Amino acid sequence: MDLAAALDEMAAATDGLLLTVDALDDAALREPSLLPGWTRAHVLTHIARNADGMVNLVAWARTGEEVPMYAGGREGRDADIEAGAGRHIGDIRLDLTDSAERLLQSFAGFPDEGLDREVALASGATAYGWEIPSLRVREVEIHHVDLGSGYSTYDWSPEFAARTLDQLSPLFRDARDCPVGTLVATDGEGRWEVAAEGPELAGPRTALVAWLTGRGSDDRLALSPAGPVPAAPKWV
Repeated sequence: MDLAAALDEMAAATDGLLLTVDALDDAALREPSLLPGWTRAHVLTHIARNADGMVNLVAWARTGEEVPMYAGGREGRDADIEAGAGRHIGDIRLDLTDSAERLLQSFAGFPDEGLDREVALASGATAYGWEIPSLRVREVEIHHVDLGSGYSTYDWSPEFAARTLDQLSPLFRDARDCPVGTLVATDGEGRWEVAAEGPELAGPRTALVAWLTGRGSDDRLALSPAGPVPAAPKWV
């Protein structure tokens, strides 16, 4: 596992997000995001608090001593997001950069044994230390789209999409009532089982991730046997 490359990808995702943020003003922050009930300010505050939560997971993976991702659990996380959503654009941008830098620095001198140490996410799912950077990239990339500010699922790389399908398909297979059995890539190799049975849904990997995470369905997707593409179950 190349931790340095994973951290570079994590930093690049943040840089891309900040380019979008730099085009926003206070009025744009107060506008609705693509997430029901959240403004763009809510989404950006969540991304910042997620970075701090990831810092806690890095500490857990580093030492083996349990550190909850969010103090106060999901209720505490939600309260922090609500409290931070009324800030001005400059304060939110600074929060994004500072929290991302704290996360990056938390990996300094990260021990090899921490890579294979298991930690628990706020959702209850578990991950290994080596997975934390890619989970952060997933968080930033998906919520970047949720801003509804020009960055879309078409901007995701096929490599990011394939990895996200690898990460999420077991969750859907084991804990979701998915109306589709298998996702099939049409822009490369890849098949992902998301239910024990059901039709196949084929399309580019980015479109499959968009569908699976509730970020849209488009005419690049095709169901087999033929029929209308159903909605995916709620991811989180």
